[in-house]
Amino acid sequence: MDTQKRTKEIYRFIILKPHRDSSRPLEEYRRRLFAAGFCGAYSFPAAAPLAVVSRPFCREELKALARSIRELSGKTEGKIQSSGTALNRAIGKYSFFGPQLSLSVNEGLFGLAKDKVLHVFLSPVFCATLVDSEFDPVGTNRPGENLTPGEAPILSFRAASLANLAIRPLGAGDSAYSFEWRIGPPVWLPKYKGTNE
Repeated sequence: MDTQKRTKEIYRFIILKPHRDSSRPLEEYRRRLFAAGFCGAYSFPAAAPLAVVSRPFCREELKALARSIRELSGKTEGKIQSSGTALNRAIGKYSFFGPQLSLSVNEGLFGLAKDKVLHVFLSPVFCATLVDSEFDPVGTNRPGENLTPGEAPILSFRAASLANLAIRPLGAGDSAYSFEWRIGPPVWLPKYKGTNE
């Protein structure tokens, strides 16, 4: 790919990030993946992409989405949880691999901002690593390269924020895994109020 063309590409996402106290197991999992040979473990923030968007959401749009996600989490006493791992197609031929969230996302959650949404990740995953879309978590990633991700942590948290994310391939480095990103100001999910409150 032409270097100049690469540096002009920008991909935009809406991401969900747990509070840093809850994200420690995910960070440890990313370290283990990198040590095991997963070069994409630090190519994307430790966050769950919810959608690919054409333009950033304004603060009010993020707040509306945060309220909708908090309502969804009411079924699990305000907790967002993960179980197992999954792949979600991401940038070009690369995919997000990591713990799959129990959160079911659909276009309706985005309200009036849905005209900015290009793609919704119906079953979001926390990106522990970027991998080739052909990656088989229990098999061989590439000929002669046997990578196994090991068991992912089970995550459970109430405190989380939403933000805009812009990611751009770098002009230098491995084109497969060399990206830089900028995360916009966070909008926290409203505090969970139990059924008795």
